[in-house]
Amino acid sequence: MKGPIVSIDVSKGKSDYQAFKEMNVKYTGSRSIKHTKEGFDEIVSLVREMEKKLETEVCVVYEATGVYHRVLKKVLEDNNIKQFIINPLLSAKTRKNDSLRSPKTDKLDPKSIAKTYYSHSLHNSHKPETIYHELRELSRYYEDILVHLRKDKVAFRAQLDVVFPGYDTLYDDLYGPVALAVIEKYPHPEMLQKKKINTVSKVIQSKTCHRQAMSDTMADKAIEYSKTIYSGCDKDDIEVLILQRFIKKLKEDMAEAERTIGEMIKLAQELPDFSIIKSIPGIGDNLAARIIAELGDMTRFKKKNELVAFAGLDPRISESGQNDGDHMHITKKGNKRLRCLLYLAVTCSIRLKRDDNSIKDFYIKKKQQSNPMCSKAAKTACASKLVRIIYSMCKTGELYQYNK
Repeated sequence: MKGPIVSIDVSKGKSDYQAFKEMNVKYTGSRSIKHTKEGFDEIVSLVREMEKKLETEVCVVYEATGVYHRVLKKVLEDNNIKQFIINPLLSAKTRKNDSLRSPKTDKLDPKSIAKTYYSHSLHNSHKPETIYHELRELSRYYEDILVHLRKDKVAFRAQLDVVFPGYDTLYDDLYGPVALAVIEKYPHPEMLQKKKINTVSKVIQSKTCHRQAMSDTMADKAIEYSKTIYSGCDKDDIEVLILQRFIKKLKEDMAEAERTIGEMIKLAQELPDFSIIKSIPGIGDNLAARIIAELGDMTRFKKKNELVAFAGLDPRISESGQNDGDHMHITKKGNKRLRCLLYLAVTCSIRLKRDDNSIKDFYIKKKQQSNPMCSKAAKTACASKLVRIIYSMCKTGELYQYNK
């Protein structure tokens, strides 16, 4: 890359920047700004000043720093300034190759970022279409909900084992409408023991679509079980109140998760890639929407290998002496969320009993080859194959077709 740039080292609340005319040709020294309107105006003014004096387009270059660079990105987009976002691993490698000690300071970082820009061929950052941006943000929000939901479930089970021991053995799904309806109404065994079957049955029917006979059977089972156990606390103790709060929080989180994934599916259905990806065995509405959210616009990938690298599923290259560098681990230097979703899709696909499943065939082949892979390695290889299949299908617009 060549031409004048403004190189920025972005951090929380402040940034250090330096302008360059060309490689190692400074336009300004290293300066610092706060992330305020005044600070960002200083960057925009510098870009306009350089464009006027040098009579050419000036780009802004900076590292991807999680959420911290998002405001800067928005400022540059609003002012129609061309920008390049660099992978921090790439600039770190450039810095380490510079010298043995490779010092890192806020004032030196803009110079390292500039050297990375001039030394590599980079793609400029484009503002994603609204639908892809919304899907991505909803996907991250959905992921956060699931993290909290998992923690809530662990805490709920721990409290349940004190207040109502063995309650989870009564139902196949502890977090289903029946199990939560009964424990929410009667959070202590003593509250359930003296209740009539008809009373508990009505609670079950109000939360489900079960018939009277089925509800009576489930109610009788719960009442009889409550008479056989001993609780770790009294019905008026604080543990019972905490359990009720956990139940309320669980229901709220599950409802929010359902609402969020519903919004994602509705958005994803507007895209042609949704029906294409969903046609692959093992991928339903939920997975298809989340995979599209992480993939984004597929047109930005020119080759299959670019998408494989984006997912971090490309093999690590390490050849030295007698070591040929084959059969190495994957780099994992890519979108870890996409990689996890692909692995989950492979796992679902393998469990299917359908015969027209090339992913399952590939998994069996890897497990039965002369040098058999372990299950995790075979699934990772399948994930790499799956992302290639997705790329080809989305490029051609064809639905999944099984080829033995």
